Amino acid sequence: MKIIDSFISYIKLIYGGICVFKTSILCGINPKNELKYRKKCAKILTNLIAKEVIIEGIYDKSAQMYIGNHTHSLDIALMESVIPEKLISIAKKELGEIPVIKYMLTKTDMILVDRKDKRSIIKTITEVKNRVDRGMKIMVYPEGTRNKINPKKLLPWKKGVKAIAEKLNLKVQPFVIVNLPFAFKKHPFRVEKQKIKVIFLESFYPKNNPNWYEETRKKMQNILNKEYKENT
Repeated sequence: MKIIDSFISYIKLIYGGICVFKTSILCGINPKNELKYRKKCAKILTNLIAKEVIIEGIYDKSAQMYIGNHTHSLDIALMESVIPEKLISIAKKELGEIPVIKYMLTKTDMILVDRKDKRSIIKTITEVKNRVDRGMKIMVYPEGTRNKINPKKLLPWKKGVKAIAEKLNLKVQPFVIVNLPFAFKKHPFRVEKQKIKVIFLESFYPKNNPNWYEETRKKMQNILNKEYKENT
C-alpha cells in the first residue's frame, strides 16, 4: 500500500512542479497579473498537502511585516493561500538565477539578497521600504533556513530581520506554522495530507519593546512546544 501511495505522491510532486513552472512562465509573460497566478498556484500546492488549514488568532491586515518559522519550501505557498494581499518574500539571490523560475521572483517585486555581501542589508532595507511604501506586505523567516533535523525547534534567528524592522519601525505580526513538514514521509517517500495550523500572534511596533526579537522567538517556540505535545 505504501508503494502505491509513494507512486501517487511522486505524481503529485510532478504536478506541483508543473504548476510552479507554468506560474513562472505566466509571471514572465504577463507580470501585471502575477498576483492572480501566484495565488492560484499557492492554493493548488497547499491542497496537495493539507486536509484542512486551521487559522488561529487574528490576522492583522494593517501589519507590514510577517515573521514566521521556516518549516518547508511550501511555507511560502501556504501563507500566500492564507493571506489575500500581495506578499513580498526576501530570498537569496541564487534563486533568481534559476532558469524560468526566476520570473516568479524577478517579475513580482520579490527581494533578492546576496548573503555573502555584508553591505546587502543596506540595499535590503531600501528595497523593503520601497515595497512597504507601495502598500505591499513583507514576509520573512528569521531563521534563514529550515531545521531539517527537527522542525519542531526553531533555529537561531538572523540579525538582519531585526535590523530591518527596527530601522523602518514596521508593524510586525508573528505567525507559527504547525504540521506542514510532516506531510512528507520517508522510506518510502510519500505525501500524507495533514491538518495544518497557522497561528497568528498579536502585532506590535518594535520601538515599544527593545527585547521584542528575543521575546517573540521564545513565544513562538512555546507555541510549537504546546502544539506538538498536544499532537503526540
